Amino acid sequence: MLVIALIAMAAANAIAQPAITRQPADQSVSLGANVTFQITATGAAPLNYQWHFNETEMSGATNRSLILTNVQLPNAGGYRVVVTNVAGSRTSGVAKLVVDPTFTKITTGDIVTGLATSWGAAWGDFDNDGFIDLVVGNVGTDFLYRNNRDGTFTSITSSVVVVNDSDGSAGVAWADYDNDGNLDLVIGDRVGKNKLFHNNGDGTFRKTVGNAVVADGQANSANWGDYNNDGHVDLMIASPFGPPNRLYRNNGDGSFTKMTSATVGNIASDGGSGVAGIWSDYDNDGDLDMFVTHYDAKNFFYRNNGNGTFTKLFRADTSDLDAPSSVSGGATWGDYDNDGDLDLFVMRGLSLALTDDALYRNNGDGTFTTMTPELVGPLVNDHQHGQSCAWADYDNDGWLDLFVTASGLAFSGEPGRNSLLYHNKGDGSFTRITTGSPINDVNWSEGGIWGDYDNDGFMDLFVANGGLAGVPGGGFAGKQADSLFRNNGNTNAWLKLKLIGTVSNRAAIGAKVRVKATIGGKTFWQMREISGGDGFLSQNDLRPNFGLRDARVAEIVRIEWPSGIVQELHGVASKQILTVREPARLLVLGPGGFRIQSWKGMAFEVQASTDLEQWSPVTTVTNLTGTLEFTDPDAANDLRRFYRAVLR
Repeated sequence: MLVIALIAMAAANAIAQPAITRQPADQSVSLGANVTFQITATGAAPLNYQWHFNETEMSGATNRSLILTNVQLPNAGGYRVVVTNVAGSRTSGVAKLVVDPTFTKITTGDIVTGLATSWGAAWGDFDNDGFIDLVVGNVGTDFLYRNNRDGTFTSITSSVVVVNDSDGSAGVAWADYDNDGNLDLVIGDRVGKNKLFHNNGDGTFRKTVGNAVVADGQANSANWGDYNNDGHVDLMIASPFGPPNRLYRNNGDGSFTKMTSATVGNIASDGGSGVAGIWSDYDNDGDLDMFVTHYDAKNFFYRNNGNGTFTKLFRADTSDLDAPSSVSGGATWGDYDNDGDLDLFVMRGLSLALTDDALYRNNGDGTFTTMTPELVGPLVNDHQHGQSCAWADYDNDGWLDLFVTASGLAFSGEPGRNSLLYHNKGDGSFTRITTGSPINDVNWSEGGIWGDYDNDGFMDLFVANGGLAGVPGGGFAGKQADSLFRNNGNTNAWLKLKLIGTVSNRAAIGAKVRVKATIGGKTFWQMREISGGDGFLSQNDLRPNFGLRDARVAEIVRIEWPSGIVQELHGVASKQILTVREPARLLVLGPGGFRIQSWKGMAFEVQASTDLEQWSPVTTVTNLTGTLEFTDPDAANDLRRFYRAVLR
């Protein structure tokens, strides 16, 4: 018997016992995400697996991979696996799963399951139902999603927007370019011709032809802004691959004129490989200026002279804002320090050479200061080959945070990298967030945009994935699914505004909104500028959102409209979406005769008063032709008489 036992032991020892050659890895995800733990083991077959969660054996978890779906907070903890065969067993190390409750990763629906090479994305309420919809620019067929107002989206497959023979849709942006109350859409194409879609007002679009915008192509970013303050949004195209960047002036009749250096300055003739052209009124003088990043040259910065022309700024004028860069990507303006002027974040490192991103603090005197890691933290020395960037106060604490998408090494074929999220600490510095799916998913990400798609007052996040796949001469990342993260919110208060221009462009692009509130015992202002294109390729929600934390009211809401009209509201309650219409501008034509400057289709009640306290209606009028005039037959009955027009 002893001999038989020794022979059996020797036979067992001759069989290879399990050996774990790859341990399960720690992971951090958001609520709703799917998680896969897996190991690699060797040894004599068959190998048997049994997974444990927090030292408890998991029923049915007997495969090499452990897949968890729709992860929730109770799933957080430690996971390990025991591998056995006839020769013995081996226990893996413990992999830690962290579940972050800030966002929920949406995993169902066309919006996150369709595979594509996505570049640009833009939020916009194209059907005027009060909920923002989404367009995504791809190589091939673009995507258009209608918000179902219940947290889900419907993919619109019959629209001319998605049947547009795209060669490589890049910059996408919404604007009401004809001021008819419906958001129109531009889609810039990196290879083929640009597309301009007119919103018909019934949920459908018409593709425009014979227009200066669509006669050209090769666009990276497309950005709307009313640079000459005539009430009609103009369009800036940043062009890659050599052609000059292009500026198109809106003629006010649905057509555009391609501007030349003789009419506006070299903003319309400077070339290179343009990446992002971003409008902003950086000097608070009431007109929009332009900053353009480039792949292969120093960045360009143009100051609006206020007369329809631009001056190209140089280092002596702007500190080091236009200093030579080692390949710049996206850029975005935002008042991160709440001092009342717009600061600028610029991404770099789109080539094989990794270089620091840059944050420029606006000094308020026309110059900028380059911030250092010692002053602001890691957001200026992290290296992720970033593409797009976007500001938003995602936790509604009163301070703008920053999201940065990341792709991978150009031309390397790698599947992507982690995007980055920086939380504003409120003291001028930032902390890099390390938990949750938005920054732990690995994708080749291009556009990243914030928008409150469920109208709960907290900014949600969409990320366009797929990167350089299929680009002629570019790398290949392979088609990927896009990402949508719903912000789960917290107890902080907020205020969101929807602005309707009457004299200014109807979508209020270029308007500045300032909110004064007492937060945490400290009274300060916040400021947002409504942008016709953000970061790179993309566009955030057109409705400015303000975090108010413990403030029940905003003491003052001040709107500085592009027309020059300044409007103030006092004692505005928090936790609401407030629609604000620009006050009408009345022009006197003669005794009792007036003109209301407004857009076609707008209706007004004209009111009169003799003491500016008691107002009585005079008439109701509608702008049917584009010019609205009326006469008060009772104008001569009073020694003095005041008038106002109230938008209905």
